[in-house]
Amino acid sequence: MTFSIRRVSALVKKEAKDLSKNKNVLFMFLIPIILCLIFVRTFGDTEQLREYTMNVTLNANLMLVSGFIIATLIAEEKEKNTLRTLMLAAVSPLEFLTGKAIITLILSFVVNMLTYFIMGMKLPYIGHFIIITTLVVIWFIELGAVIGILAENQASAGTIGMPFFMVIFLAGTLAKMNNIAGIAANFLPNYNMQILLGRIFTNEPLNINFAYNILVILLWIIIGAGIFVYAYKKKRLD
Repeated sequence: MTFSIRRVSALVKKEAKDLSKNKNVLFMFLIPIILCLIFVRTFGDTEQLREYTMNVTLNANLMLVSGFIIATLIAEEKEKNTLRTLMLAAVSPLEFLTGKAIITLILSFVVNMLTYFIMGMKLPYIGHFIIITTLVVIWFIELGAVIGILAENQASAGTIGMPFFMVIFLAGTLAKMNNIAGIAANFLPNYNMQILLGRIFTNEPLNINFAYNILVILLWIIIGAGIFVYAYKKKRLD
């Protein structure tokens, strides 16, 4: 099956229209920005606090915007039976995911950039910041899309997704408290993102550790895409 730009474009337009009517989704978009402003205004601007605020805000964005928004929107499609219509119209898994992901990717990117400038980070780091955070956003979008496909409705999307997102969200904190949790965190994309950004912001030279961190993120993107394609095709057969 060929990839249709026309079908993807139609999905993006539909997604933008649905998103503008969903107040809960728009509120999720604002939460990471509000958190960042509160931390910066309340606790000052030391180097250690800046790193902590950056990690909390980025992970909140990944969980609430990149993950939950697309999960909620796909679950909403199922409630309205429009997902079945799209599947019967021969929309491929890649077309569906791309059409759904573009708006979420843009929203996540906007939040990350606002966070970057609210934090007063230096401009020389911005290129690395965009590349690393965007890769992890893509994986979270895939995870959210899988949860949306598996959920029966918007309420169950939150029920299914919350345990996964909370464990991933707390990975950095748990890694400092427990050795086993630390080992497990080394295999998570967002934790490797934190490590990469920490090294870049402290001007550490590029070495083999950077390659490992990037490799983990890229592998999860491939795995996430494969799981979504399987779940989408299985749902279409059902």
